[in-house]
Amino acid sequence: MLAKSGEMMKIGILAIGDEVVSGKTLNSNATYLASILEVNQFEITRHLAVRDVETEILCALDFLYESANVVITIGGLGPTVDDVTKEVSAKYFQEEMLLYPEVIDNIQKYYQHTHKEMSENNIKQAYFIPGSIIMENKHGTAPGMIYEKNGKVVINLPGPPSELEPMVEEYVIPYLEKLGFHKIYKKHYRLMNIGESDAEMKIKDFYVLFPHIKIAPYTGIGFVDYRIITTDPNYKDEFEECVQAFETRMKEFIVGDGSDPLQKTIIDLLREKGLTLAVAESCTGGMISSSIVDIAGSSDILVEGVVTYSNDSKMARLGVREELLENFGAVSPEVALAMATGVRLTSKADIGISTTGIAGPTGGTKEKPVGLVYSAIDFKGQTYVYKNIFRGDRNKIRQRATLQILFELYQLIKKTL
Repeated sequence: MLAKSGEMMKIGILAIGDEVVSGKTLNSNATYLASILEVNQFEITRHLAVRDVETEILCALDFLYESANVVITIGGLGPTVDDVTKEVSAKYFQEEMLLYPEVIDNIQKYYQHTHKEMSENNIKQAYFIPGSIIMENKHGTAPGMIYEKNGKVVINLPGPPSELEPMVEEYVIPYLEKLGFHKIYKKHYRLMNIGESDAEMKIKDFYVLFPHIKIAPYTGIGFVDYRIITTDPNYKDEFEECVQAFETRMKEFIVGDGSDPLQKTIIDLLREKGLTLAVAESCTGGMISSSIVDIAGSSDILVEGVVTYSNDSKMARLGVREELLENFGAVSPEVALAMATGVRLTSKADIGISTTGIAGPTGGTKEKPVGLVYSAIDFKGQTYVYKNIFRGDRNKIRQRATLQILFELYQLIKKTL
């Protein structure tokens, strides 16, 4: 049995390929692997990327196995001379490769399906370490390989994401589940409407109260993510106490676990209640509508999104009164509210939201500085206005304004429905 009682599975990821090391190809596969493995509560110890060079791959395997039980390699399973991942894996474990005729048959069938002729060098892809698990590639010609020896596992995966990802879900995750290691205890939280320093102040006593639990923040634009983790089953009760305390203290800021965009959560909530949404934007310039349309199913709830950038457009399209613009200016709570109500009424949606502000870098004054944004929500006639001053360049201000109004809408939906 590979796993010892109570032992933690630790996984290293090795991307192989000159194009990855040189930066010509973005190493998105490692990001995908780390994400799906963490979701399934396996611990990632290290990421590496090396060229298609035998000595470098061998050194990388030595290094990764210092802290890992399992190494997952990416790439180097093709038919060309520089595709050496399986061969080097076999050399590392001091094993010979064996030709598997049935794999040749599968590769030939793939080529027949694509109406192409198999090249002679594709035979190379049918060699594996005897006793290994061969992972069928249903989307290409490079099967994967899983091999275990002396308490170590190597998993060779192809490079193209369209081939790698199905193989991970069909073979790798089920295989790892059966190895017998215990998993880590972990919870993810996404917080909004609070900065990293303020969040830390709210839970600064946790580091004393829960000394065996790792509490790790990660900051992005408009959000702070927290991971609460322990790899020791002896501290399961402490972990659960920490999780409960975190959820109680951060309740007003938690918007999920970060696995789904906030827009998706909003769409799902509105769809469930049969409500529709319309968006009027000025400073965000369509960013809110675009972020919603990015999510499949948005057509169920989004009636329309309009960018009313000029005062004339605000008046003509949304019915904002000229005296409001003259008396208060386009960047004002009064105009933000008129925009939200105007788009709700003209579109016949249940909810209207709006933004108007100064994204910069010019246009600010002492009274209305760059970064000032007013946003508003008209929820079936109940109106709400929000004022924020965001920092950053023009694009970051617009991104933060987008995320902020979505957060306010989410909070309002949760309270109202």
